[in-house]
Parts: sequence; C-alpha cells; structure tokens
Amino acid sequence: MATAKQSEIPPPERHMRGDDGVSEQQRRVLIVDDDPDFLAIAEAHLAEHGFAVERASGGLRGVFLATQVVPDVILCDLRMPGIDGFVVADALRADPATQNTVIFACTGRRDLEARAALHSSSFDGVLVKPVDWDAAAGLIGEAITLRGKPRSLF
Repeated sequence: MATAKQSEIPPPERHMRGDDGVSEQQRRVLIVDDDPDFLAIAEAHLAEHGFAVERASGGLRGVFLATQVVPDVILCDLRMPGIDGFVVADALRADPATQNTVIFACTGRRDLEARAALHSSSFDGVLVKPVDWDAAAGLIGEAITLRGKPRSLF
C-alpha cells in the first residue's frame, strides 16, 4: 500500500479571511483597556462565545492595532493614561480603514453626564462595567450583523 508524502496531503479546508488564522465565520474583536485583568477576563469570555480577540493595553496601542487588524468590533475603555477612549474613537472614525468599525465604550460610569458625553461621541454603544459578558456577546454579534445599517445601541 502506497503512502502519500506529508507534503502531498492537502491541509484541512479552512475558510480564511486572511493569513492570520481567523475564519470568515469568526468575528474579530479588539479590546482596548489599560487594566490587564479586564483584558484577560474580557478575552476569555468573548473567546468562549466564538470571537477572535486581540488586546491592546492602552489608547495609542489600540489605535495602531485597530488600523492593522481592522476588527469587526472594538471595545474601548474611556479612562486610560495617555489618550482616553474618546480620542481613540475619534481617531478611528477619521481613518478610512476603521471608520465603519463598530466601537463600544466600556466604562464604570453610570451618571447622566457620562451618558450625554457618550451619546454625542464617536461610539456606537456602551458596555457598563462590570460587564455581563453573555449579554455583551449577544450585543456584539447583533452589532456586527447590523453594521452599515442605521442603529442606536445606546
């Protein structure tokens, strides 16, 4: 019985969107936050829901990474040293590569002043910390499905 050489065996079929290992069906999320614990927890929960997750440990790194990987959704903390979440969102809206990316603010602030600032910002919606990750995963999936259609996620 003849055996095929390893190089003759085709790799398993994969529906790739790029050479980065993320499939067409897998939705990509970038989390931008200066809190390493929040990054780890968010990544673990979203990965459980089938999302491919990238992490950026600050605003400047988040803007850079977002323009490189162009995620489907970005979750961005509002209060970070250096550039805050509002500046990150504005910068991403100004870049043609990310101008249509769905961006959620992540914040522990629940006051009306914060809500008003978010409503008039470059964010598409808000996730309040502590985040209910099951609900957030549903909202993120819905936002990806609705991308490009008029919506209000606040």
